[in-house]
Amino acid sequence: MIRTVVLDIEGTTSSLSYVRDHLFPYSRQRLETWLRKPLPEVAEIAAEIRARVGDPDATADALADALRGWIDADVKEPSLKSLQGLIWQDGYASGELVSHVYDDVLPALKRWTEQGATLYVFSSGSVLAQKDWFRHTGSGDLLPFFSGHFDTRDPGPKADPASYESIAKQAAAEPAETLFCSDSEPELDAARAAGWRTLGVQRPDGAATTVQGHPTTDSFDGVDL
Repeated sequence: MIRTVVLDIEGTTSSLSYVRDHLFPYSRQRLETWLRKPLPEVAEIAAEIRARVGDPDATADALADALRGWIDADVKEPSLKSLQGLIWQDGYASGELVSHVYDDVLPALKRWTEQGATLYVFSSGSVLAQKDWFRHTGSGDLLPFFSGHFDTRDPGPKADPASYESIAKQAAAEPAETLFCSDSEPELDAARAAGWRTLGVQRPDGAATTVQGHPTTDSFDGVDL
């Protein structure tokens, strides 16, 4: 019996193309503006980026250039994710952004909750971005379905089995009763190495690579726990 479900976002609950075609360009256009904002959380993020690039005197323009390089290379850098989360939060609040989830997600969340499962999210996007994503979907506010959120700051990289061990401890979940759903084979491998059960999600509009060595589905419609 599955008692805990942990979900990836991009390519799993939501379209990869929406993130790449809408959210990334939205944040990319606003990097310099936000890096100049006199906010404590932005100052902390800027300090992290300066440390990461090895230039303590880097200007906002130079930092933005570094971030654009990371975006282009799809680098899962926590400081980038944190700044994107702030930018997207502002976009959701203004109504400029509405996040995407597949049509089968809301029925699945309802069904799994009724079956007694506890639901979590583990994504490379910041916890702030995750919460805003599920709060502002085309299917309504889905945030109440989730009991917690994890990103690459806590517990760590998604391809590291130790991250999944940490999540299980924090969620007080039995690994053998925990299901991780993702479109990424390395992530699924790491979860399985931590003793979790896995489900590869292969959306028709998703990544070109296929998940091997794990049970797979193209929809949550038939997934019962």
